[in-house]
Amino acid sequence: MVDQATMETVAGAAQGASGQGASGADSVSGGTNPAQPTLILGAQYVRSVSFQAIDSARLHTRPPVRPNTRMAIDVTARQILENQPDFEVDLVMRCEGIGEEPVEGGDAPRLFETIITYSGLFTLRNVTTESFEPLLLVEAPRQIFPAARNYLADITREAGFMPVILPQIDFLALWQSRRAAGQVAR
Repeated sequence: MVDQATMETVAGAAQGASGQGASGADSVSGGTNPAQPTLILGAQYVRSVSFQAIDSARLHTRPPVRPNTRMAIDVTARQILENQPDFEVDLVMRCEGIGEEPVEGGDAPRLFETIITYSGLFTLRNVTTESFEPLLLVEAPRQIFPAARNYLADITREAGFMPVILPQIDFLALWQSRRAAGQVAR
């Protein structure tokens, strides 16, 4: 993750490069018009994927079932080059498909497990230290999530399962809960 010194360096460099004087005056109207923090998506891609169908021969001899799923989502960001406003944001989705519980009790059989790391390259403009984390850990994953969700649905369908369709994720609530738990690096 990115440390506090990096946030301050990138924020300072972005403010200095905004084209405004020290007063922040708008050259057209003469008033102050501070530039809004901006997140620019450059590219998005699957960085890594693993998929394991457990006991696949037995699974493919029966009609497909919609598995119950367990999901874990994680978001990380790393700066690509020191003192530059370019970052790679990873959205890591861990999904486990679970079958129906056996009649005689016991644990439900695992059908599959997958880990997908879907990444995006982002550039920050006009950031402040207050807007730094929300842009990288809330807005960036929100932008790449639809493609990552589609990839998960496609890979589970191609493996012979009913596709896993995820609802929209509230990345703001995820970030806030992790901050409250002290898991976000400052």
